Amino acid sequence: MSEAKKLDQADEVLELTISYEERGKEKGRELGIKEGKELERKGIALSMLKKGYEIEDIHELTQLPVKQIQELKEDLSNGRSN
Repeated sequence: MSEAKKLDQADEVLELTISYEERGKEKGRELGIKEGKELERKGIALSMLKKGYEIEDIHELTQLPVKQIQELKEDLSNGRSN
């Protein structure tokens, strides 16, 4: 195999590796943003629970599942508010 052909193949492998790395970074950013939004919504729900808001109102405003809000309320009642 000629040196030029080997270099072309090496460049292709490098480009492919960089492409996968970029996609991995993008997926990581997307996941981080999603997790951050979820934590923010939970924090808002906890604050609303502490102020006495009804579960249905919290669900409507945060779009968190009712079951998850009920669990947060239970945790709050038990002294656990992660």
